[in-house]
Amino acid sequence: MREVSAGGVVFNSDKILLLRKLNGGWVLPKGHVKKGETYYETALREVKEETGIQADLGVYIDKIDYQYYNLRRKQKSTKTVHWFTMYSEDTNLKPLRKEGFNEAKYVDFEQALKILIHDNEKMIIKKAKKIKEESKN
Repeated sequence: MREVSAGGVVFNSDKILLLRKLNGGWVLPKGHVKKGETYYETALREVKEETGIQADLGVYIDKIDYQYYNLRRKQKSTKTVHWFTMYSEDTNLKPLRKEGFNEAKYVDFEQALKILIHDNEKMIIKKAKKIKEESKN
């Protein structure tokens, strides 16, 4: 099974938006691409749905590919996630409980590197930070 998702590295000043899953793990907001949607439309929609905030789209960062065991379908799935930089001054965070999130917060870059549970998401925030810093110059 092949899945495609899109998500965002949302900056509020120099902090990055993270979501905490009910199991305690911290992740970036992302979700499945719906039929007829572009990757950037999906990324913006998923950030809004999962965190409750409006974000402005930045630039494409990169994509990551990984495999995992899909418990619902009882089979191995391959997933591609397309990532974008995003920017928001909105701090009224409302994590989407029905998607399994119980907390959302902005954290500084070093803390994000420590608490993100997926190494590929750590790589994405490093790329996003570099893009953000280069855009200031």
